[in-house]
This record gives sequence, C-alpha cells and structure tokens, in this order.
Amino acid sequence: MNIYEGDLPGFNICQNFKLMYMKKLFIPVVAIATFSFMYSCKGKNKDASSDAGTTQEPAKKDETKAAPTNEPKTYTVTFSPDTVLLGKNKEAFIKIKNAKAIALQNPDGKDEGIELTFDLDVTNKNKVGGHNFFFSTSNFRLTLDNNQNITEADGNSSGVDAESTKEIAGIKYKIPAGAKPKTLNLFHDETRASVGVELK
Repeated sequence: MNIYEGDLPGFNICQNFKLMYMKKLFIPVVAIATFSFMYSCKGKNKDASSDAGTTQEPAKKDETKAAPTNEPKTYTVTFSPDTVLLGKNKEAFIKIKNAKAIALQNPDGKDEGIELTFDLDVTNKNKVGGHNFFFSTSNFRLTLDNNQNITEADGNSSGVDAESTKEIAGIKYKIPAGAKPKTLNLFHDETRASVGVELK
C-alpha cells in the first residue's frame, strides 16, 4: 500500500500551520507596502506643490514691478509767487501750499485732462480786537494756456479771526484735455492778485 505525505495527519497539521503563518505574515507585509507607497506619493505631491509655489513667486514679483506703469503721470507744480496780499487794507496774507497735479485718463488710456489740487494758509493781519473776515475760494479763476478761465471743481471757505491763520484745504481744478494752467487769479474784498502756475 502506498502512503502519501498528504495522508499523514501530522503533515496536514504542519501544512495548515504554514498556510496560517503565511497568511498572517502576508497581510501585514501588504499593509506596510501599501502605506509606504501612499506616504511616498504624498511626499512627492508636497514637494511638487512646494516647487510650484517657488516658481510662482517670481511671477508675483514681476506683477508688482509691472504695476507702476499703470500709475497716472504726476507733475511738479510751481506757483510764482506762492504768497499774496489781498483786501483793501492788505489784511489777508495768502500762502499757496501742497500743490499737486495728476494726469487723468479713462480706462482705455484716453487723455481726460489734469487734476490740479492745492491748499491755502490764510492769515488775518489785523491786530487783535480788529476786524475778522470771511475768506472763500469760490470766486478764484484759473486761466489756461488757451486763455480760457475755469472755476474750481471743489473749494472751501472759512472765517478768519484777527491775528490768526486758517487752513483752507482741498481746492481742486479739473483742467480739460490738451490744456495746462497758466495763471491763478485770487479775489477777496474787491481786490485781486494773480500768480503764475507752471507744471513740469
């Protein structure tokens, strides 16, 4: 009679133990390999994203460098003289300051003129106990290089006590396209003074 190894009870038990041992060993090995693969992929993705981030930074710097080209053109404004005396008794001393001018453009880049702004310090030269006065910029006129006179777009006014100074801020003129300012004409108490205006 032939006896095969599979017919021996001890052999079957041994085989079963080997299969069980291999199954127990196989599952953790597969799990470890899977997790290792997934972790390495995540690491590569992080590296790729960090690489992408570093390549995008120079582009942002280029954008910020390009931005100043879209800024409006500005002018240096000179008033000469920048101080005047007004009033029948020359009691109003006016100083022009903080002058600015910028070129105006529509979104398509079409010239829409120039915006000229400035402030005034208005000093009442009357002695304490003397008269105060009311000063307004609404009757000022800006003469352009084409000899047209324009009025202010924005202005202000203030009462000024004797021996005191008041600031009148935010005086604005909108100069039409193709023109530049030539002379600012100031009026107060039926008196007038003119100052030259130059843009550079």
